[in-house]
Amino acid sequence: MDPLSETPVPDASLPVSRREAWRLGTLMMLRVAMSVSLLLAAYFLIPTSASERRADVPWLVVELAVFAVVVGIQVPAVVRAKHPVLRAVEALAVIIPLFLLIFARIYLETSLRDPSAFNEPLDATAALYFTVTVFATVGFGDLVARSQSMRTLVSVQMLLDLVVLGAVIRLLLTAARRGVARRVDEIGRQGGAQPGA
Repeated sequence: MDPLSETPVPDASLPVSRREAWRLGTLMMLRVAMSVSLLLAAYFLIPTSASERRADVPWLVVELAVFAVVVGIQVPAVVRAKHPVLRAVEALAVIIPLFLLIFARIYLETSLRDPSAFNEPLDATAALYFTVTVFATVGFGDLVARSQSMRTLVSVQMLLDLVVLGAVIRLLLTAARRGVARRVDEIGRQGGAQPGA
């Protein structure tokens, strides 16, 4: 079956036993928890460079390039995985927090450099809250971008949110389908090579 088609491919990579499913799921959740914890620790513990005068746009471009590299590494990893669907879920569970932390860090540093950029100065928690609020599109109220540059950056984040929600998720799902198709093919070849088959 075509791995890019909308017709679901049977997931031959799924574990056979319930015990194995729990083991794989638990390991995946532990890896995600560790990865997200490391990202959050870095976000909260690495000092900001608010005292330095620096432009946000070049840093945003660099950080988004790093994000693209991370996504680019994840796609082949999903395709090659023994359990591609679980690997795709794991990748998304790390990629989305990374994306949000990129914007939160820029909002934080901008607010520390220019407190008038928002209706109130942001600390690390408020910057992360603001970023998640923009991502979830639940509206504002308590925190609002005031400066033109911050309104532009928030608009860029909103557009990139759509890209992450649409293109990146689709890319990883397609990679998972290809990985499942690859596993089905491998299992089929192994079954055909057995004596007496």
